[in-house]
Amino acid sequence: MGVVRTAECERARSWVSLELDGELSEVEHALLRAHVGRCATCAAFEHDTVALTRELRAAPLESPAVAGMPPRRRSVAVRSLQVGAAAAAVALAAGLGSLAGSLDSRSTPASGTVASVPVQRVPAGRVITL
Repeated sequence: MGVVRTAECERARSWVSLELDGELSEVEHALLRAHVGRCATCAAFEHDTVALTRELRAAPLESPAVAGMPPRRRSVAVRSLQVGAAAAAVALAAGLGSLAGSLDSRSTPASGTVASVPVQRVPAGRVITL
């Protein structure tokens, strides 16, 4: 099992990283110094981290063996799936368009005539009998 660290030790270790990048505030710097002064484990962590970071930053940069990235290849299965999905979408759109045209609510009767119904107003309170 690993070592269980306190929240204070975890915070101090994140401050070590921030300090290496020059992103630690003065208050955090003072708190880190106080913690490392009384915690030998965090002091050793800081020493090792600082040494490793300096070594990495001093190392020469390496050039990649191949310039650029190779072109990405698409599999035939993925391409045929995309074509099939596009064809299904077109067929669905055509079917929905046809359905919408046949359900048009503004169409008139086949004879082309519309019956007119006279409308009469009835005064309020009056009962109409049929």
